[in-house]
Amino acid sequence: MSSQPTQQKEGAGHAAFHDALTGLPNRALFRNRLEIGFAHARRHGWLLAVMFLGLDRFKEVNDSHGHDAGDGVLQAIALRLKNTIRGDDTVSRHRGDEFLYLAAEIRERKNIAMLAEKIIKAIQAPCDINVNGRIISLAVKASIGIAVFPKDGATADELIGSAGRAMHQAKQENSGYAFS
Repeated sequence: MSSQPTQQKEGAGHAAFHDALTGLPNRALFRNRLEIGFAHARRHGWLLAVMFLGLDRFKEVNDSHGHDAGDGVLQAIALRLKNTIRGDDTVSRHRGDEFLYLAAEIRERKNIAMLAEKIIKAIQAPCDINVNGRIISLAVKASIGIAVFPKDGATADELIGSAGRAMHQAKQENSGYAFS
């Protein structure tokens, strides 16, 4: 008996909840985990943070080196984010060069800032990307907006929106990260 139909179902299930380019959870899976995070935070009295990450001047990578190089940078950044997450956290590709990071089980606000600094450091290291058979080193920086539950929002849309606005503030101030 073949396991092909099972593999196809698993592949389709994975594809329904993961970004095709990066393999990260997509927005639907992120929202699901955020809703679960709300329940846990309420039950245990924890803080929960949503970080909205935008890559600064990413358009320049695509314009200068092409979309394949841009895709390579996004894949490298996604891998770094996967390697940065803590056990109960979730990182997701939101759209284009934007990512969402759900930090669960936070006990103190200062821990969120330390995590944001760790993410910024991981992202800004140069990415060695193969462009037309040639390895080039590309570096990008990130701006991170941080929204904390329950202070900055009680729903997924409110928290993500607050984090998005804080990310734009961080970009304008060139500060690396900003709280909502």
